Amino acid sequence: MSGQGAGHRRDLADVPIRPAATVLLLRTAPSGLEVFVQTRASGMEFAPDVTVFPGGGIEPSDDGDLTVTAARETQEECGVRVDPDELVPLSRWVTPPGRPRRYDTMFYLAALPVGQEARCVTTEAVSAGWHSPQAVIDAWLGGRNKLMAPTYSQLHQLLPFETVEDALGWAAEAADLTPVAIVDGMRREDREFPGHVEYAAGATIY
Repeated sequence: MSGQGAGHRRDLADVPIRPAATVLLLRTAPSGLEVFVQTRASGMEFAPDVTVFPGGGIEPSDDGDLTVTAARETQEECGVRVDPDELVPLSRWVTPPGRPRRYDTMFYLAALPVGQEARCVTTEAVSAGWHSPQAVIDAWLGGRNKLMAPTYSQLHQLLPFETVEDALGWAAEAADLTPVAIVDGMRREDREFPGHVEYAAGATIY
């Protein structure tokens, strides 16, 4: 993956920053913790062919509440209805300037509700499924998928946990919600976020 980008330009005129929300939908499998990820379609303007979590920008119908945005996007993209009040914040990232779209994104954790199944129901993605955080990272290291820094960082933070309860409990007590803003032109070694050393060793800046 070294030397490859995510396929989006970095030299465009600055655009407004739109609030957004992303959900790491979790379940406990016999082999341990799993997260639902999807691969975006190659024709998407933002992050084509990249492995991501369900999510998107805030809409007027969300009444300014990003937890509502997160729940709506999860249902629209993977057919799962989560309770906005049960979402646990994990981190916050701001898209750097020069991109076609900029977001101030809150990442949330959510347990897969009992009796529901996640599936790919959005035209924005070409595939989706459940994987351990380590398996997604291993696929990236092997050149079989593309991960932007925010996605890698969330997966990295989940590596110590075996169950949904452990991950949610940790995030509720210890998650760092200080905004992570990555500025273009910054050297890899200067970009600090959970997992930044490991990410810089394995890929270019997305």
